Amino acid sequence: MRIPHTISKNVVAAYRCSPETSLLPQEQGRTLRAEDASWDDDLIPDLKILALRTIVSTWKDNPILEDLPTCVDRDVLLETLPTDLPFELTIPRIEDEFYWERAAKDRWEYNDPSEHGNSWRQLYCERHLAEYLETLQASYFESQREECEKLMALVKNHIHIIRLRSLVPIKKQQTTENELILEEDVVHHIPMAVILPQFPHLTEIYLNFGMIYMNDGFEWRDFEFSLEDCLSLGEGIKASPKLKKFSLTRSNLDQPRVAAILQGMISNDNIEELDLSHCKLMDNGAHAVSQFLSMHRNVKILHLANNNIGPDGVAGIVYGLIKASSTALKHLDLRLNPLESEGANHICALLVRNKTLETLNISGCELGPEDGIALAEVLSSGCVELEALSLDVSNNNFGFTAGESFEAAVASNPYIIHLDGRMCNFSKESECSIIESARRNKQNMKKEKNKTAFSQSNYVYNSPSAKNSQQQPEVRSSFPEPKDIM
Repeated sequence: MRIPHTISKNVVAAYRCSPETSLLPQEQGRTLRAEDASWDDDLIPDLKILALRTIVSTWKDNPILEDLPTCVDRDVLLETLPTDLPFELTIPRIEDEFYWERAAKDRWEYNDPSEHGNSWRQLYCERHLAEYLETLQASYFESQREECEKLMALVKNHIHIIRLRSLVPIKKQQTTENELILEEDVVHHIPMAVILPQFPHLTEIYLNFGMIYMNDGFEWRDFEFSLEDCLSLGEGIKASPKLKKFSLTRSNLDQPRVAAILQGMISNDNIEELDLSHCKLMDNGAHAVSQFLSMHRNVKILHLANNNIGPDGVAGIVYGLIKASSTALKHLDLRLNPLESEGANHICALLVRNKTLETLNISGCELGPEDGIALAEVLSSGCVELEALSLDVSNNNFGFTAGESFEAAVASNPYIIHLDGRMCNFSKESECSIIESARRNKQNMKKEKNKTAFSQSNYVYNSPSAKNSQQQPEVRSSFPEPKDIM
């Protein structure tokens, strides 16, 4: 007996007899077993099933689905249809998630639809496109451009996230009028200015210039990328109206290249999250990001971890953030950058002058005991106007005295709802006290929010306008009663 995929496996398991029940004396002589799904395995299938099997075997030449008379017939077809059919046939015709779940599980070992909008169809399209672009030879892009555009036209309505782990480079040697420069060649990749504008629903981009599989022809320059790549990427981002998150990590991204990308990105007002972690921005690149922040007012999350940004670079970042309240930044990640004491002073200035920050990560930034004490004093000064703050200062050599200062700051300031002080050489007593105080602050803040929400709803319900609306006289409809119509 076929159990259709529309019935949940949990339902089938709930109605299945347990092993203990099947051993009961009353069960031994029972001939009719409705819960036995294999009772008709040895029977000849009926004519409808045979006809559907024929349709499945010839579906490549005659792709019909909606023409089938009943939904039961369509369910049988989707359960038996091969998952290796041509992509141009299945994408426009099959919308059922069950088929795309089968196709994804047959093709890839690991699948997580939560990373793709909880849609198996979106998962399949996004991963299929990513594999195609990751293996697309940039050297022959123009010759393959028509094929690439056909694929993009097929999947464009189902692409919301693009994740590219690697890109195949092409190397073009720089030439002058009469001679060939052999000392250095330029590494190019597929033009993102041509690819990204094809997807009107694109919201997130995760990109990595480099190779993940090395062959015999491996060169270190396979991890390089050119300014032309960055300009093309910036143009592609500029033409993506719904893009909210851009991530370019673990690359040789430096100041000229990040400036080229941000030059196009600055025209896209929808960007809310920017991740440039584990690159090579240094102070000059940080200044380019600072200029971008001073002109772009919608960035809420910024990741700049491990970019070798020093005091001068963080000064530029802070200046860009506080310049005329340029952006409503809520999350700032500066971990693993050598900020040192001077950089800690700039962070203190940011805490005093910024009113929107909610999360700050300065873990592993080479801060010392004096920097920790100064930071704790700023938190306790009463000059910080933040509503809530989650602070990560772990892996900095603060010492016992700074730990006691942080302990007092968290205990006396209810806006600090989290402080990670691991590996800071705090005493065990200070660590426990900080954790307990932060947890208490978070719980109290949650209670206050609930109380405020309840008061507001009570006010709206008891307002004079609400009372008047409740006391309004009944308005009779001018439409005739049903008996008059009859």
